[in-house]
Amino acid sequence: MRFVVFILALFLFVCAVRAQWDDDPDEDPDDPEEDPPWRPTSTRRRPTSTRRPTQTRRPTPTQQPTPTRRPTPTRAPTPTPTPEDPEDPPEPIFTGVDTFANATMYQPDDTAHHLTSPRTENMPNNTVLAVWNDLEQINSTLPIYRSTNNGFSWYAHGTAKSKVAGRRLLEPHLLLAEGSFSGDTNMTLLAVNAVDAKSTNIELYASWDQGVTFEFVHCVAEGGAVGAKAVGEPHLLLHDKRLTVYYSDQRDGQHAQKISQQSAADMWDGWGTAIDVAASSTLSDQQGMASVAKLPNKQYLIAFESSPSNGTNSASITNFKITASPENAATERIRDIVSTTGVKPQGASFVTWSLIGGANGTIILSDSVTNSIFVNQALGEGPWKVVATTAGRALGREVRAPANDRRALRITGGSEGKTTSADILVSSMDLEKALLAAA
Repeated sequence: MRFVVFILALFLFVCAVRAQWDDDPDEDPDDPEEDPPWRPTSTRRRPTSTRRPTQTRRPTPTQQPTPTRRPTPTRAPTPTPTPEDPEDPPEPIFTGVDTFANATMYQPDDTAHHLTSPRTENMPNNTVLAVWNDLEQINSTLPIYRSTNNGFSWYAHGTAKSKVAGRRLLEPHLLLAEGSFSGDTNMTLLAVNAVDAKSTNIELYASWDQGVTFEFVHCVAEGGAVGAKAVGEPHLLLHDKRLTVYYSDQRDGQHAQKISQQSAADMWDGWGTAIDVAASSTLSDQQGMASVAKLPNKQYLIAFESSPSNGTNSASITNFKITASPENAATERIRDIVSTTGVKPQGASFVTWSLIGGANGTIILSDSVTNSIFVNQALGEGPWKVVATTAGRALGREVRAPANDRRALRITGGSEGKTTSADILVSSMDLEKALLAAA
């Protein structure tokens, strides 16, 4: 009996001690071992507050902005630069804040490639695309190059290729169709002369990934073989949501060669018939290599070369027309370029416009036989000034104003002729300073 009473008393004592442990406010019920030796004193739990503790929220992921336009397709990865070839030309040296001379855009593998008429286009995010004419084009593939620093350095970016076997894509011209055209926004267009043994074809290609890939979309004009009722030398212009392509045309038996144009509001449909832009009254004369600059008074200046049918670049001269309608310039008079020094531009000219130079800005024209450029600040009226540059002479040399530097002028050229070899070189000059010096 005493033993039973002892066991009962021991049991009640254990229960009392257990109850006291359960009432300990410092005990963590989730931790089997409260305040183990390795836990710092400062981490001990405080008595439970009457206010519910604020919980730390999980970081919210960065919210992406809502697109306001069609998303840009995934771009191709930037090519990894390769080590310099010891035989490569020396790196170009900056000659000013945003100026440099003769930076190499492209160097062919051998001297068989005579590179002429390079064409560039200002793209979004201050990038520049470039193409050029290569009569010895390999595999009927036209390379597209890209620069992210106003033309100082370049790398391979994309390609365009004909779907017709044996056709080479020559005499290319690029155009960024800003805004909405044919239902697409910020589409990059490429016009070429697709040439094979029997035909020449003004073809239009489009890119929806900023020049990485191009797709054939339309054939604007068809001609015979080179030298026999051929077409060629396309130039694109977008105006009032209409696309116009100018091209050299030998199909008219009344002219050795004239400049024609065709326009459309949709590049897949509705292209109009060919309309004359410049056609000489003399059968043997040739007009070609048209380029267009839009002026601030809503007029358009169309520059082109004129030469006898058996002439050479040295015999050709540069003429121009000014028109309010880029689709109807046939009746506008042909004008000569007269400079203050008596020098006249010759051969394969290219024209552009810059807002530098006062209310009228400056019209800039480059030819193929001089290092200088020709400028006019009177909307094409009156004499032109000759301004020296550090860029070399080149057939079909291009001049363009960069989109992000109002002071600069980009000059891009290749070979001096179709029988000589040279790299594609780019120069950037301070146009504002050059105009002040020539004043």
